[in-house]
Amino acid sequence: MIPESPEAQRERDQCPVCRSTLRRAIEHMRYIDRAGYADIHRALPADAGISLRAVMRHFTRGHESAVPRDVSQLPAWLLDDDAELDRYTLEQGYCRTIEDLCPHVPAGTLSTCDQIGHPECERFRLHLLRERLIDTEMRAAVVPSGPLTGDRVMMTEPLVPQHRIEVEAPGSSRRGIFGSTVLALEPTVITITMPTRLQETLALQAGERVRVSYQGRISKYVFETTVRAVRESRVDLEPPATIVIASRRSPRIPLRDSVVRLTRVERGGEEVTGTALDAGAQGIRVVMAIELSQWERVRVTVALPDGPLSADGEVVRVERLNPGQVAHGLYFVGLGPDDLVRLHRMGG
Repeated sequence: MIPESPEAQRERDQCPVCRSTLRRAIEHMRYIDRAGYADIHRALPADAGISLRAVMRHFTRGHESAVPRDVSQLPAWLLDDDAELDRYTLEQGYCRTIEDLCPHVPAGTLSTCDQIGHPECERFRLHLLRERLIDTEMRAAVVPSGPLTGDRVMMTEPLVPQHRIEVEAPGSSRRGIFGSTVLALEPTVITITMPTRLQETLALQAGERVRVSYQGRISKYVFETTVRAVRESRVDLEPPATIVIASRRSPRIPLRDSVVRLTRVERGGEEVTGTALDAGAQGIRVVMAIELSQWERVRVTVALPDGPLSADGEVVRVERLNPGQVAHGLYFVGLGPDDLVRLHRMGG
């Protein structure tokens, strides 16, 4: 993350990629799918108005890395949402009292109502309790049983275009988590990019059941739905009947001070170490001083209470905790029957 000069900011304001609703999809193709500039350009709609040179310029000028100087005090949701970050930089500042962007706070600054004294903060105080009660009721609402388990809720944190999601096909031979992006939301259909990881594509067919999960500002949500159609690089999904707060799929085994050794398969066998937080039949959480790439393949070796475990894995989630501390969610790939029995037994 780097600050911008006024000249660089003016250039970014005119960038066709930065101004496009496809920006998140373009950056996803580059950094997650490792697509080349020409491949990205070919995947764009003909009416997008983005040239190959504009795509190259967007990345080579570091437009995706430009953030305000006081980034350490901004919430994660603001940094993760390009449209909101642009609003913060150009239009509205961040108010600590209402914990949101506000037109009465100067653009690119952080403040509180005591410093600004704007009416939005007073309205926030008046309505905060009511909104929290409504939110609690919605999270506790129970609907008739279906294919999912957990606390069922209405979509209190809805999907939006360009929202990153994770897709799994329980009945497919392609086991694992694949990344995708929401392209369009209609009352009768959700359109997403073809789920991929590295150079692999999750081959889906009309009528196939999939599980979709996404991270909101507060909770992680999950729903199951049916593939309506597959066309070129897009997948049409049926809108879900219900959405639930994601619950753990398997019991977790707390691990304290357990050293984890990772061999980075795609980095020439480089070895790194970290500390395990917990493990389950699906994977393990590890904290390290360095950050690995999402979808990177690794060989995991960890000391469990009943002995060492070695397994192939993939980095499916990356979360920065503190300076010098990065949590990684590793998904086990190809565990043997004996290892699965061990993990289930230790997890209770």
